[in-house]
Amino acid sequence: MEKLRGFRARLDELDARLLEVLAQRFEVCREVAAHKAEARIPMMQPDRVAEVKQRAVDNGRSRGLAAAFMASLYDLVIAEACRIEDEILEAAGESAE
Repeated sequence: MEKLRGFRARLDELDARLLEVLAQRFEVCREVAAHKAEARIPMMQPDRVAEVKQRAVDNGRSRGLAAAFMASLYDLVIAEACRIEDEILEAAGESAE
C-alpha cells in the first residue's frame, strides 16, 4: 500500500503540473484573441489548427502515446481555445459598437 501511495503522490504532482501548463496555454490564447480583436484578424485559422493538431499527434507518437488519444486531446484543447477566443472577440465587438 505504501508503494501505491507513492505512485499516487507522483500522479497528483504531475496532474498539478499539467493543469498549470494548460492554464498558461489558455492565457496565451487570451492574448492571441485580444491581438486578433485589435488587428481585426479572423478567429478561425484552419491551417494553424491542423498544424497544431498534427504536431501534437507526431510528438505524442514519438513518446509512445496513441495518435487517436493525442488527436482527441487536442480536439478538446483547440475547442477550449476557440471558446475563449470567441468570448473575447465577442466582447471586443460589443465594446466597439
